[in-house]
Amino acid sequence: MNDRLLALALTGSRAPGFNHDCASKLQAIMMALDEITELAEGNAELMRAADTATESLRELNALLNGNRALTKPPTRTATTLRELFTKAAERVSCQIAGDVSERAIEVAMPACVHALAMLLDLAAELGPRGRQVHVVEGVVRTQKQPSEDVLAIAQFALGRDGGKIEIGPTGYLITFG
Repeated sequence: MNDRLLALALTGSRAPGFNHDCASKLQAIMMALDEITELAEGNAELMRAADTATESLRELNALLNGNRALTKPPTRTATTLRELFTKAAERVSCQIAGDVSERAIEVAMPACVHALAMLLDLAAELGPRGRQVHVVEGVVRTQKQPSEDVLAIAQFALGRDGGKIEIGPTGYLITFG
């Protein structure tokens, strides 16, 4: 499963206009499903099938849109681990509680921010000041396990820059080179 998700995420890097082509094809399928839904009124089985197909298309569209950063050639930028976590937290509207290292790293910012944002979004819990994620150094404290596809994409994106994600009993440990 993970290999197929990574292959899908990388497809666009070899095909100009990939995201636009996929978006237009998904839109055409969604329009066809809307028409089928209108014609299927009263047929519960056909309505369930159309609803399931629509939800699957939404998930695929979200996956493709969310991973555009992965389809671009990585350009490394000097930053700090704290800045990387801060940008990722801003993307998913949560705050970092705890202490993140000021250690300098060099990474492809868009892809790494995207990968961390997915993990932080899953780990965020409602606290006194809104959504918060507890991070100590590079350990994101959470009891929640990321889904297989989120973990695969995050591992791939961070791995291109020498990053690594380890899942432990108290959360995810994120390290760079």
